[in-house]
Amino acid sequence: LTWRTGTFAMAIVTGTLGCYLGGFGHNWIHQPKYRLWALISLDVVGLSSEGWFREHLLQHHMYTNTPLDNHFKGTDPFLLNDPTVPRNWIQSNVFPFINPLILSFGIWGNYIVHFRELIAQNEEFSIGKLFIPLECAILISAWGFWKGMLLMHTIEAVVGIYFFSIALLNHNAEHTKDVNARNNSADWGVAQLQSSADFAVRSSFLQSMMFLWLNYHTVHHLFPHVDMSRHPEIQSILIRTCDEFGIRYRTASFFTLYWE
Repeated sequence: LTWRTGTFAMAIVTGTLGCYLGGFGHNWIHQPKYRLWALISLDVVGLSSEGWFREHLLQHHMYTNTPLDNHFKGTDPFLLNDPTVPRNWIQSNVFPFINPLILSFGIWGNYIVHFRELIAQNEEFSIGKLFIPLECAILISAWGFWKGMLLMHTIEAVVGIYFFSIALLNHNAEHTKDVNARNNSADWGVAQLQSSADFAVRSSFLQSMMFLWLNYHTVHHLFPHVDMSRHPEIQSILIRTCDEFGIRYRTASFFTLYWE
């Protein structure tokens, strides 16, 4: 529709729909039988399904919020996630307040990093790597170089701001930065509770759509292969289990966690 109309309003709509597609891709990358659907969903919006399989599944989920977590360094040096790293004045007083502007370039940065890995032969080529160049070419052919690229950037800026704002919130709430509590966790499961943040936990599957189905994130980290449609049911079991074993489990509103 953006290609047909050439309007920035439709580019915003396209970017928003791309976020929902990315939400499904995040769900499917954890399920081997849906690997093709993950490729289509993630690579279409500029996220590397090949990179996600390696970095998201094998690093982020296993070593959440530790130096071995690839996502821990993903926004350096602009938005620092590691609480043990000192911030300079700009990182403390400027970057956090312009994070939407920073995240608006997140998809481009992600694509460039993985393209560089492809050139260095650290990542395998897949047809998905051609999706973003093809989308750019289609918009440029219809509306010229500058407008075509501005339309494409608008789409990717919406995806970057919407998707990454929620994804970063999942592991950057105040309690997730308590390094001592994480390091002293009784086991891997407790460490996941310490490293993840949940919000809007009474939401149904459809209501969770506005949060790209990332609001039940602790459940997702504990049971990554379980489809996101089952997260609300598992949430009640998680709460009862934490009460039974005296484990602290904290949830908050979206805006409370965003401010943190």
